[in-house]
Amino acid sequence: MHTGSADELRAKTARSQEIGHQIAALLNEAERLAPGGVSAQVRGLGFTVRRTVAGFTADTR
Repeated sequence: MHTGSADELRAKTARSQEIGHQIAALLNEAERLAPGGVSAQVRGLGFTVRRTVAGFTADTR
């Protein structure tokens, strides 16, 4: 549970979403090396990594 200010929470959420995009990029790279051999279930503060037709993406809705 977050106990800081609203600005701190926004900053942490933004950083977490950046990390989510990096994770998705790494999963896509692994998928290129081993097609069909990668699966993942990743959630973080403000993001969920999902597999789409185009590859892995960090959903930050």
